[in-house]
Amino acid sequence: FYALDEAEKLGILNRIEAEKKKGKVSVTRFKGLGEMNPLQLRETTIAPDTRRLVQLTIDTGDETRAMLDMLLAKKRASDRKKWLESKGDLAEV
Repeated sequence: FYALDEAEKLGILNRIEAEKKKGKVSVTRFKGLGEMNPLQLRETTIAPDTRRLVQLTIDTGDETRAMLDMLLAKKRASDRKKWLESKGDLAEV
């Protein structure tokens, strides 16, 4: 099973418990596609019948576009490094 968010994860875990499925449940999170094995990559990203697309909408005038550019652009690695060094400890894990 794959969950999009915490609420969906809890729903899946509750369903597994209600159906009394045997075996141990293991929850794993992926930071990026490079961490997945080929089967997981196919199920979540490549296969049209099992992948899920989420549309991202960015409002005009907010700082989201600039932030995404800094985080994702290949040419902005030095900006990303500076940002991580200054803000990395603010993450709530």
